[in-house]
Amino acid sequence: MLNEESEALAGVKLASLDWVTAPWTAPRADLERDFGVVVSPDGAIAGYFLISSDPPHTSVFSIGAVALAHHGRGLGAAILEELERRAEAFAGQAPAGAAVVWRMGTLAEEPLVAALMRAHGFSGERVFWAMERRFDRPLEPPGDVAGVEFGLVQAGGEADVYDCLYEAFEDHFGDPLPPLDVWLHTHVTAVAQHDPSLWHVARRDERVVGALVGIEHAEENPELGSVELLGVRRAERGHGIGGALLRRSFLQFQERGRSGVTLNVDSESLTGANRLYERAGMSATPRFASWERELRHA
Repeated sequence: MLNEESEALAGVKLASLDWVTAPWTAPRADLERDFGVVVSPDGAIAGYFLISSDPPHTSVFSIGAVALAHHGRGLGAAILEELERRAEAFAGQAPAGAAVVWRMGTLAEEPLVAALMRAHGFSGERVFWAMERRFDRPLEPPGDVAGVEFGLVQAGGEADVYDCLYEAFEDHFGDPLPPLDVWLHTHVTAVAQHDPSLWHVARRDERVVGALVGIEHAEENPELGSVELLGVRRAERGHGIGGALLRRSFLQFQERGRSGVTLNVDSESLTGANRLYERAGMSATPRFASWERELRHA
């Protein structure tokens, strides 16, 4: 259902079975509280939504979708109203006096979706790009970075990758990474495609200072590899570590027969990640949007 809608609106499939089902069994997930379907009289799924919020519950994130055959019937508004009820319940668990922000993820550049979001009090649309590079010629081996050793993540080393990425993503728009146990569940234990040989790390004095998480096949095009996450610790930026990790991943995907690589990035990245990817020869297409609404003032 999700892919039928995204193919019609964005021209590509965007959801994998792992993406849909892994959160259902994540630590502390509650199927009744965090997920829901809309079912038509004939038993078909007409809509789907999810909502999440980690303690201290000052931020709530949700996604909703309506089956293509049911567009224009008010289901999107009904899903938003149900998500608001659940978001308010999370906000009630936040510390007294703290502001609570509700973020909603949607497809980008959809006028009807934008109108629906604004009608329900959302604003501040932030666009995320899908960036892609095709391999039209053999790639050159990546260079070195002084004092930094590059390699693959070792078995059991995923927590070190998480520690690095958590710091790196503190400077990104939106929520930080989820708690370690949830992150490991959704990126390792519940992922059929998990392949640690596609995880690259940069170490300085045995400490992981940069990390890249790759997936063999991009959901929107199985001929492409996918960079799911890439981050460098704050103190290590500006030395070329991110670019070196990216080039190593590109070369590996080309050696494995992928015709290119794709990733998603904030178009207004505070760390300049979008500019890094442009320098690496990647081109951008608007793909997702993030909308905000303040549920409770500070």
